[in-house]
Amino acid sequence: MPKKTLHHPDLAEDLNLFLEELCEKWDFCAGVKGADLLKDKKKPLTSKVFTDTVILAEGMKLEDEHQWQRRIKRLFVQRYGHEVSEKSWVL
Repeated sequence: MPKKTLHHPDLAEDLNLFLEELCEKWDFCAGVKGADLLKDKKKPLTSKVFTDTVILAEGMKLEDEHQWQRRIKRLFVQRYGHEVSEKSWVL
């Protein structure tokens, strides 16, 4: 399990911080919001869903962006593990 560094006690807000980092680091600034990623309360947010959502929001095609998929997914896993939910994020 990767080392998890909590930046904000609210998962949606922490996802917003993470998305801001992606915007600053790689110019992925399409306006994805943490709360939107957590709409399905029954399922955890997976690294794949997060990555696919970010890439699609940028207007890219998933089948053409394997390198970006790997890079974004790697950062997600370093921060949250392979999946994260509001329940697992409790301090």
